[in-house]
Amino acid sequence: MIGYFGVVIFSVSDQKILSFHDFKLNASGSWGEHKRNGKKSEYEFLGPSARTVSFVIELDASYGVNPGDMLDILAGYAENGLVSPLVIGNKKIGDRWRLTKVSSSWHQIMNDGKLIKASASVTLEEYS
Repeated sequence: MIGYFGVVIFSVSDQKILSFHDFKLNASGSWGEHKRNGKKSEYEFLGPSARTVSFVIELDASYGVNPGDMLDILAGYAENGLVSPLVIGNKKIGDRWRLTKVSSSWHQIMNDGKLIKASASVTLEEYS
């Protein structure tokens, strides 16, 4: 197993390949600006901002994955506000994450409309 987010289990085997690429973890701080008359602004550090993670999942029926079903699962996480841990390898990344955006690209569709190959760009935000 490569890792998981909720019920989405990333793994590579001779039966199934469900993995991701372009994994990006962003961390930043929050600053307040105090405007001063006739002087430069003064800044105050307010604390850390929520981290974000983004990655792309490749979905290919020839590798044992149903792209349509997987896109429905991901959209459900985003649209229903589900929160889950993100684990890569044996390491839990942060605490819990919410899926804020999923964008899909449909690469191959059969005559009957069945989706055979797609990719999903996923954005997660730390949830506390």
